[in-house]
Amino acid sequence: MNLTISYSRNSKHSIPYRISWCILAVIMVFMAGSCARSDTDPTDPDHIGDPSGAFDPSVIDTTRIYRPSEFGNMNLFDSTSTWYYGRSRQSEHFIVFWGADYGSEDPASTAIPSAYRVDIDDLLSKAESFYTLNVEELKFAETGTGNSRLDDYKMMIFLYYQEEWLATGSGYDDTIGALWVSPNTCQPVGATIAHEIGHSFQYQVHCDLGGGAGFRYGFGGNGGNGFWEQTAQWQAYQSYPEEAFTSYNFGVYTENYFRHICHESQRYASYFMHYYWADKHGRDIIGKLWRVAQEPEDPLQAYMRITGISTAQLHEEIYDAATRFVTWDLDALRENGENYIGAHTFRSNTLEDGSYQVTYDRCPGTTGYNVIRLAVPAAGTEVNTEFTGLVNASGYNQVQNPGSAGWRYGYVALLEDGTRVYGTMNQGTQGNAVFTVPQHCSKLWFVVTGAPDNYTPHAWDEDNSNDDQWPYKVKFSNTDLYGTIPIDDTLPPADITLTYNLSFPVSADSYSGTTAEVDLNELAQAFVLQPGEITNNMDETITFYAVEANGDLNANTTANGYGHWFDANGNVINWGSDARIYSEFDASAFRFTIGQYPGQNASGNQYTIKQALVYEHQPGQTVRATFVFNITLQ
Repeated sequence: MNLTISYSRNSKHSIPYRISWCILAVIMVFMAGSCARSDTDPTDPDHIGDPSGAFDPSVIDTTRIYRPSEFGNMNLFDSTSTWYYGRSRQSEHFIVFWGADYGSEDPASTAIPSAYRVDIDDLLSKAESFYTLNVEELKFAETGTGNSRLDDYKMMIFLYYQEEWLATGSGYDDTIGALWVSPNTCQPVGATIAHEIGHSFQYQVHCDLGGGAGFRYGFGGNGGNGFWEQTAQWQAYQSYPEEAFTSYNFGVYTENYFRHICHESQRYASYFMHYYWADKHGRDIIGKLWRVAQEPEDPLQAYMRITGISTAQLHEEIYDAATRFVTWDLDALRENGENYIGAHTFRSNTLEDGSYQVTYDRCPGTTGYNVIRLAVPAAGTEVNTEFTGLVNASGYNQVQNPGSAGWRYGYVALLEDGTRVYGTMNQGTQGNAVFTVPQHCSKLWFVVTGAPDNYTPHAWDEDNSNDDQWPYKVKFSNTDLYGTIPIDDTLPPADITLTYNLSFPVSADSYSGTTAEVDLNELAQAFVLQPGEITNNMDETITFYAVEANGDLNANTTANGYGHWFDANGNVINWGSDARIYSEFDASAFRFTIGQYPGQNASGNQYTIKQALVYEHQPGQTVRATFVFNITLQ
């Protein structure tokens, strides 16, 4: 048997990735090792199933091909077998087998229907580049020294002849990494395969080192372990860096970043701490975490041990990381994250004294954080935030040890020239944080992290009601929450059209794109609602639509969240061969993310797509905000 780690999608990169192991006992059964068997003599004609002579079995070197125990008596030299050397190809470190339904055709042949067509040479070439990355740069394996089974065997790829999405990475018999894929995961080969090969290397860590290495256990006493997925995402994005922001999972992160770093709700999205650690220690720190892990510690405990820091120092680093994530101020993220500054979501309730209390659904957990955007006052203004921790307040999860409660908080400013200015880190249950607004400040934020004195791993139990929460309230002087818009409420709600002329590079292997921010002054006045009221009324009195090319409204979403895929004519379509452009609306940040389908566009292509918000301000009376995107691919 093999431990399987997989993910799935159909609408863009949209169906959340799924992990197929759930309880530690099952995992341990899956880890049972067994011995390899020898193939039948390839020179025996009774065992050669291809009478055409097109396949010469004598050219197959089987010495570096591991034979999984689950293959039983399968003869890999027999064309009637599920897997057959005559339907395989090798590179230096991989062998690819393809399914029997391909027959005698190469999977790249035009005789193969396009839905099943795969360029095996491209697959092997990119697999080799991912291998080099994981071995030479990320250090998940030590080869050439007798310390890895990779010196003995090639990793294995199994390509199934099917339309159903399959992307699973793991390995066989505690010996060698492997992955199982469908053709649509390789059209083209990109981050999906890089992710699955990442899992294969994670599996390989334990194959090579045994013990606790490879995080083959659950955290906090439960069988779940989201660090496999978090890390595989980061591994993939080392080859496809723009997808750290353009993938579906970035939106998941901005809606869940307040949770524990290893929380199951963001297991495919919480990969940014990897970037911080890599920036601080070098990229091989991630491979080191996997190789030196000791059960039952989670990644943060392993990190504290190998870097020699205390829990207090860990929380200082998490605060530092959070302030940098506000503007993606790390070398590996800064350029690609430029259009995603301000994407973090935050919600609060206004109290009678003018304070803002974080809502339950955005309250930071241990290692989680909040990013609160503030209005920018005149340069030289001293702003003050009165912070009050509210441990075990009514309406929040109750923690068992309230005496350990802690927070870190402070300011981040972004200047017009792109310079970042960081305020002093503050801590404590109560305090006043002050900051002098610098010259040429364009944006300002207040950041809060959940930082209890004692660190406890987060258990994956699919139950948010028992997560530790660290609620608080803040009161601002000389500034306020961003987005309080002056509105003339003597005017009635009115229709509005906002037009955006956008351009971004075409890509054959990634969902490249850009963002467009809504003019809040225009939208707020049109609806005679504050931005927060617009957010809160989504799916109630405000409905999101696509606008078809003929002007009809379409409420059926086909991409992520409030999002749609469009064809070349600007009509709504599902993710697939005729999809060209997608647009997804973030109703908290008031930002559209627009991107293209990889490999289905060309430089110079131009499209016009439209979406809309329809506000029913009185029963039966509506106004519409229409968003028009004129897109040119470069």
